[in-house]
Amino acid sequence: MAHTEQLLLEIRGALDQLSRTAQAEQDSSRGTVARNLAVTFSGVMDRSTLRDAARESLALFRGGMGSFQDVGTAPMADAVQRLHRALSRASQRW
Repeated sequence: MAHTEQLLLEIRGALDQLSRTAQAEQDSSRGTVARNLAVTFSGVMDRSTLRDAARESLALFRGGMGSFQDVGTAPMADAVQRLHRALSRASQRW
């Protein structure tokens, strides 16, 4: 359970960074995504649910409308990469 909590903290920290960056850059789309994902991960209590939520969230990195493919600025790229790393770790089996 401690590892699950650590992963959740990483994801929540990355979402906070994404939210702050989106607000600073007036990027309402990514701000909305950050808020929606924060709600998704607020209800996570166990490893299985965390893994499923992380896997679903990784769809944002696959391209297409609403994806994180075009970030535009270095601060946004940093926030998006941090979130991607945290979600990738959480989506793995262990």
